[in-house]
Amino acid sequence: MTTIALASAPALASTAETAGSIAFGVFAIAIAIGAIALFIAGVVSALRSSNYAAAGKAIWVLLMLAFPFLGPVVWFIWGRNSTIQPVQPTIAG
Repeated sequence: MTTIALASAPALASTAETAGSIAFGVFAIAIAIGAIALFIAGVVSALRSSNYAAAGKAIWVLLMLAFPFLGPVVWFIWGRNSTIQPVQPTIAG
């Protein structure tokens, strides 16, 4: 007579937990790679910007280093298209 062994509930739960932790790990790695790509793209974009002088670029890069996720997001939303207009002295005449 042949007996068939069925998977027990703890074995199935262990398999589901392992699959869940693998999925979470893959998701976490994808988020990390995306954040690193966003950071690198933000720094490169700030350094190549023609809207800012060296001091403005340095400030943006320092902000991105201080806030690795928020800095590049703010750069791409607001900083990339903004310009700093120097104050023009008026000549009284």
